[in-house]
Amino acid sequence: MIRKLTLATLAPVLAPALLAATTAPLAAQDDFDDKLAESRLRGCLLAGAGSAPEGGLHEAIISIRAFCGAQIRRVQDIRVAAATAGLTGEAAEQAEKQAILHLNDEIAQAIANFTGRTN
Repeated sequence: MIRKLTLATLAPVLAPALLAATTAPLAAQDDFDDKLAESRLRGCLLAGAGSAPEGGLHEAIISIRAFCGAQIRRVQDIRVAAATAGLTGEAAEQAEKQAILHLNDEIAQAIANFTGRTN
C-alpha cells in the first residue's frame, strides 16, 4: 500500500523537528552573545590600557572603567542574571553582590596585567 504524502500526513512528524531546529539556535545564540560580551569587555580593557593616564593603578582603573562602561554593564547584567537565576529575596541580593564583586576584581586584575601597574 502506497500512501500519498501530504502536508497533513507529514505535519505530526515534521512539527517537533521544526520546533527543535528553531529553538536550539536560540539557546546557542544566548551562549554566543554572553561569550561575545565577555570578549568585547576584555578587548575594551586592553585598548583602554594603552591610553591609560600616567599615575598609579587606581587612576588607570578609574579611567579604563569609564572608557569601557557599556561593556562592563553588559557583562555585569549577564553575570548577575546567571548568579540570581532561581533565587529570591536575600539569597538573590547576596548572589548579585558576589557576582558584581567578582567581576570588579577580574576587571582590576586585567587592568593591572594590561598596564603593568601594581599600585
